[in-house]
Amino acid sequence: MENKVKIVLIAGLTNGKILYDYFKKNKHVDLCLVITFLDTFSNKPRFVTFEENYNILKTDFANKHIAQIKALQPDYIFVTGWSELLSEELLSIPKNGTIGFHPSILPQDRGRSVIAWQLEEGYQESGVTMFYYNNIPDAGDIIAIEKFKIEETDYVNDILDKCDLAIYSLIHAYFPLLRNDLAPRRIQNLNEGNFRRLRKDIDSEINWNSTSKSIYNKIRAISKPYPGAFFYNNNEKITVWASEVIIDFPFGKNEKPGTKICEFYDNSLIYRTRDGCIRIKSWEKI
Repeated sequence: MENKVKIVLIAGLTNGKILYDYFKKNKHVDLCLVITFLDTFSNKPRFVTFEENYNILKTDFANKHIAQIKALQPDYIFVTGWSELLSEELLSIPKNGTIGFHPSILPQDRGRSVIAWQLEEGYQESGVTMFYYNNIPDAGDIIAIEKFKIEETDYVNDILDKCDLAIYSLIHAYFPLLRNDLAPRRIQNLNEGNFRRLRKDIDSEINWNSTSKSIYNKIRAISKPYPGAFFYNNNEKITVWASEVIIDFPFGKNEKPGTKICEFYDNSLIYRTRDGCIRIKSWEKI
């Protein structure tokens, strides 16, 4: 009788559901434990719940459950969509390693808030890297990278969808190779690439002295399901969900950046920027 691959999955978002569904249907896998978020985390973007059964553990910190994981003697731990920094003790438990997924072409853009930084800076390509965890965030050996294009019209939710599709492709292509000890493994050169910091509220505020394109990129970078870019108008906070760059708008050319030029019948707004105008298509007072 074939020995099944024993897996612990640490996940709680839509990307984790992709792994969960794959492992549950794979006859070669014993999905012995799923660690996921408490229901109180349901405000997380793209939060999902897994079907209730004996091997679902809801927690705020996976590191609290090292003894339980160790007792299962897993071959692998798979992690995705989990922001907690996992301890070296936890990472050392599985016989064949801990494997995760990062939304960039590693070693480029290691760290936090990666997709938002990429969109704000106007990236035209990104991807998801499947890699082994080690004691340095996003620095472990690379198994594979699935790349995708970033269109100018893509908002953050579109990129999250593309990341999910990339994870789907990676797990289907490379888990059979992992199971048979045939998967590639490439050491990262940490002298290359860069490391991203966690974004703060101040990073979401619109600076009208920026170009229209820069403001457009900021808006799409942190639109729904994230908190949204914002600005203040007469001490009211306006959160912006969608916009478009306006070229050669005929009015308000002598107004200073940040001036509202007009408001249309559909409730959209035209604001002056450093080099032109931008149309705020979807917004609300929060």
